[in-house]
Amino acid sequence: MQVPTTPHDPEAVARLDRALHAFVSIGSSPSAPMAVGPLSGWRVAIKDNIDITGEIVGVGSPIFSDRLATCTAGAVRRLQGAGATIAGRTHMVELAFGGWGINDALGSPRNPWDGRVARLAGGSSSGAAVAVAARMVRAALGSDSAGSIRMPAALCGITGLKPSFGLIPCDGVYPLAPSYDSVGPMAQSAADCALLFSVLSGTPVGLPHPPVGCRISVLDQATYPVPVEPAVQSALKAAAAVFERLGAAIRTCTLPFALSQLTRDAGTLIADEALMVHGARFEAEPQVFGTELRRRLEQARNAPEATIRAAAVARERDRNLFQSWLDEDDTVLMPTVHRTAPVLGSVDERSTPLGQFTRWVNHVGGCALSLPAGFDAQGLPVAIQLVGRAGAEARLLMLGCAFQAMTDWHRRVPDLSWIGND
Repeated sequence: MQVPTTPHDPEAVARLDRALHAFVSIGSSPSAPMAVGPLSGWRVAIKDNIDITGEIVGVGSPIFSDRLATCTAGAVRRLQGAGATIAGRTHMVELAFGGWGINDALGSPRNPWDGRVARLAGGSSSGAAVAVAARMVRAALGSDSAGSIRMPAALCGITGLKPSFGLIPCDGVYPLAPSYDSVGPMAQSAADCALLFSVLSGTPVGLPHPPVGCRISVLDQATYPVPVEPAVQSALKAAAAVFERLGAAIRTCTLPFALSQLTRDAGTLIADEALMVHGARFEAEPQVFGTELRRRLEQARNAPEATIRAAAVARERDRNLFQSWLDEDDTVLMPTVHRTAPVLGSVDERSTPLGQFTRWVNHVGGCALSLPAGFDAQGLPVAIQLVGRAGAEARLLMLGCAFQAMTDWHRRVPDLSWIGND
């Protein structure tokens, strides 16, 4: 079968969803007067932790199977005000607390790039990435506390923007860790993300122009916190060459802190904030939480207070260090994730987290853009990540648009002919 193209065939979308498990519900949003605006004609999916009045918003958990939203999130109102059609709600990791895209309770969306074996899509905005990659929608709205937009975007071969903290309203978005949470766009291209970002943030983004004179600092591989697959390393090298041809000045850099330590500190503080959000219910009914989520909340409950305080103090120091180390006009080029999509059932969530290159951005208050940058020998997407200081979204998007004008990775579409017509 062919991947649906605009205008989308509802039957084809439903057929894709039965195979890929991207949506909680399709086309369930209450009807509203159609606005005319820059997103007119766009079908946009909404992650299942984002409220729309009158809808069940389950946050990826059986705990909230009857949670009825009483308001519409500010970000959704902005999309609707710009003319977007809300196409449905997408699956996610339970309570957004996980990076691989695993949801044992409600099912894990399937990465669309492999028809032979089921692979993970990344999380926690798993269904959102699958829906965009399979072209069921033009774009999706996700949330990112430690990489939850960028990790699934990377594994599914789409573009994802983690905006600066607080730039896009989070009202009506069920929290994971309130001082880390961001809402942002996931789309097929950087140009689409730029338009969505402009609508969502109210910040105009200028037309793309060649990055002549821009500085791009490529993270030294010797400082990687985990081994990175050869396909990802090759993609980074090729991407740096593209930016250099476009006129950017390329240099190798070493960050002023160890990513592994920032990843641990962020994990400590995110878990502590998640326990604050869910602690009362966790103490009263621990059995209603999934096994992995229960383990993480138990770890947070047992974390020494001194460890939490030390992580908080280090976060403030590292945030200031990042702001002073990275020049306002500089951008860091690095992996989004260290590998391609793993087979479903092959991941031990107690092992090295997927967010070794993403968590730190939320931790120090930066912004980041994940871009498709190639494929491995199995035909699975690989990605690169551009990181900037808070407020650098326009520059990252300009660089992303310039990169995608020179490459066609973002135009590649998964072969979904293995999905039947039943």
